Amino acid sequence: MAQSQDRTHFMGTDSIPRLMIRFSLPAIGGMLANALYNIVDRIFVGRTVGPAGIGAISVAFPFMLLVIAYGLLIGVGAGALVSISLGEKRRARAEKTMGNALLFLAGGSIVIAAAGGMLSTPVLELSGASPTMLPLSKEYLDIIVWGIPFSTLAFGLNYFIRAEGNPRYAMYTLFVGAFANIVLDAVFILKLGMGIRGAALATVASQLLSLGWAAAYYLRRRGVLRFRRKNLRPDRVIVGRMLAIGTAPFLTEFSFTFIMALFNRFLRTYGGDLAISAMGIFFSLDSLLFLPVLGLAEGVQPLIGYNYGAKDYGRVIAAVRSAILLGLAFFAGSFLLIMSVPEPLIRIFNDTDPELLALSVRGMRIGYSGVMFASVSIIASHTFQAIGKPKKGLFLTLSRHFLFILPPLYFLPPLLGTDGVWMALPLSDLGGGLLGAWFLKREFAVMRRNQRIDGMLPLPECTPPPDSV
Repeated sequence: MAQSQDRTHFMGTDSIPRLMIRFSLPAIGGMLANALYNIVDRIFVGRTVGPAGIGAISVAFPFMLLVIAYGLLIGVGAGALVSISLGEKRRARAEKTMGNALLFLAGGSIVIAAAGGMLSTPVLELSGASPTMLPLSKEYLDIIVWGIPFSTLAFGLNYFIRAEGNPRYAMYTLFVGAFANIVLDAVFILKLGMGIRGAALATVASQLLSLGWAAAYYLRRRGVLRFRRKNLRPDRVIVGRMLAIGTAPFLTEFSFTFIMALFNRFLRTYGGDLAISAMGIFFSLDSLLFLPVLGLAEGVQPLIGYNYGAKDYGRVIAAVRSAILLGLAFFAGSFLLIMSVPEPLIRIFNDTDPELLALSVRGMRIGYSGVMFASVSIIASHTFQAIGKPKKGLFLTLSRHFLFILPPLYFLPPLLGTDGVWMALPLSDLGGGLLGAWFLKREFAVMRRNQRIDGMLPLPECTPPPDSV
């Protein structure tokens, strides 16, 4: 026990900025590596097939987000249970959890892949594919579905490896897949001239390589846990707890799947296929200009949680404020980049269509006009998860999608056209930021009050207020 405390006490004593960098870099690296799949596909396809290729991948993207949502439902829940079981020295339960999760990851991904393959046309139409875009999108999705079991299993194994305390190996799993995708895209698209089919094949092959790298961790017995056949039999209690923990991230990603499909449909209505391609470029660059702050938020969670558990509320508040300021600084750089020189970034994807360039420049400038407010919203949501109040964290995340995106999407496009679709993004950043600031202000007041009580009264424990929304 003393040795364990020695390994963790630094979270209550070391410099907060240094700790944030230490904890956040692996998470940021993993997110960027995962984002490279779609970025690289769109770059190669956009420069060879053209804007139609970018749009085709964009309308397939909501279905791919649905696959990620399922992976989060099982992976996050199982990973958390594995960590808890290892902390309680219950290795058998940890292995039972991994076995149950493996069964659901494999079985569920096969069902999703089969459904996607058989229903690809209605799925793509729901996601905004026009009759002219549908054949190209279907050609891409019909191949991508074959890689769903590979990507989902690799996703789940990643969480198990991290739960065992090896985040670096887990991060390398993502980098292996991302690097392989770049090389294979170049071979299939540039050398063999396979177009969008080549992009899909490269993605499937790289997902298989990523799975192989993750599986090698256990095949070579590098971890402390083992996969055993007897653990594949479902345990009602374990499955229930796994799904309960994974529901919040699942709902977050699933809601984004819904929002992405709506964006595509509204853009097709008011701007046509080219507007969908512009949004595809936006979300590709958004992976580089937005996701690092999500990695920062994930990385700072252990620091916030540790100090909250130690009742050092002053240090919790300082960590949250530092994370918000660091996120604000990053978003300020993203804002300045998009407002000043968006053209070179967009030309990475396509440099032959001036209309696509003009649409993308205008859309990105509107979409990023409120991005700095998003720092408060993101950090606030992850803060409430870290201090054991996930309902508030989930409410803040879903409110950005359903309170501050949906109403503008329905009311602004009839008045402003495609500009009204893009305006939903800064309005969600603004609304989510203000709501997050209000939630944090109230929580900080409670923490300061508890800090004073703990300082005056010799109480062994101070019960935090109940989590309610």
